[in-house]
Amino acid sequence: MHNKRKIIQLILLLALSSSDVFAEESMQNKHLAYVTNQGDNTVSVIDPSLGRLIKTIVVGKSPVGVVVSAKLQRVYVSNVDSQDISVIDAQSNTVIDTMKVKGSPVGLALSPDNKTLYVANWFDNQLLAISTNQQHQTRETSVGEAPAGLVVHPNGKWLYVANRDSNDIAVIDTSSFSVKKRVAVGKHPYGISMSSSGKLLASVNVKENSVSLIDTKTSTQLKIKVGFHPYCAVFSPNEDMLYVSNTQDDSVSVIDIKEQKVVATIDVGSTPEGIDFDPYTQYVYVANWGSNNVSVINAKTNTLLTTIKTGAKSRAFGPFILTPLGLSK
Repeated sequence: MHNKRKIIQLILLLALSSSDVFAEESMQNKHLAYVTNQGDNTVSVIDPSLGRLIKTIVVGKSPVGVVVSAKLQRVYVSNVDSQDISVIDAQSNTVIDTMKVKGSPVGLALSPDNKTLYVANWFDNQLLAISTNQQHQTRETSVGEAPAGLVVHPNGKWLYVANRDSNDIAVIDTSSFSVKKRVAVGKHPYGISMSSSGKLLASVNVKENSVSLIDTKTSTQLKIKVGFHPYCAVFSPNEDMLYVSNTQDDSVSVIDIKEQKVVATIDVGSTPEGIDFDPYTQYVYVANWGSNNVSVINAKTNTLLTTIKTGAKSRAFGPFILTPLGLSK
């Protein structure tokens, strides 16, 4: 009888262990897109596998920036007018925390270890570093004028900030949290993107209709003309292409990195802003401010596949597609 009880206990233990593994794998396999809608204070949650909106989440006032974490299963949203950060649990798709911040938060980025959230404070010309633990310890430093886009090098040592009104990229040492270098780019840099290897940085120069491709080791750069009033950009995972949203001609420019030129121009929705690459589907998603929707582009053929309705004035400024943990973007 005693042995039989031990066997039953062992079976229960194995069952519980396997369910824990299944739950952990389920958490890691979330695959969703989170689009900020500045016009109605919401975030649209899109399931790429279904190709449709599955939920709308109310956040703070005037959400703009977004960054996702597969490891933490969190989505961080910057709310400019309420001066705070909404924290969304990707498992329940509900807001679980609101972090008050100084100034007006715009661009967001996460450190590779997911322990630090970087926030561009647009009006105060500052950069904030907030711990993602429950204490939310905060550091701040001055950068350039009107900081917008942020991106962290894969090694975690360097943070790049696009200063729109200074016309440069500030290179921040994340250890000392101080500016170590400034790289002059085109007029009004706003969105920035980094290749997965960290070798290339793209600065979108809004008032110059160009993109600066910067070698992160040497800071040498090449400017490539794109569409009218470009806004954001994203590299393909294998770093061979760069996709740039052009707000004033409702298009996306596709740059061949090796050829160093635009090889395709794709018509999308009205006033496209945020753009991200989904390595799971090989689709590019573009948030359209003017038409309140998302355009979905097939990156293999550079053709528009479909549009998905979102909220009012969609921006999605930052990496907004949450892919399964371990799947490289």
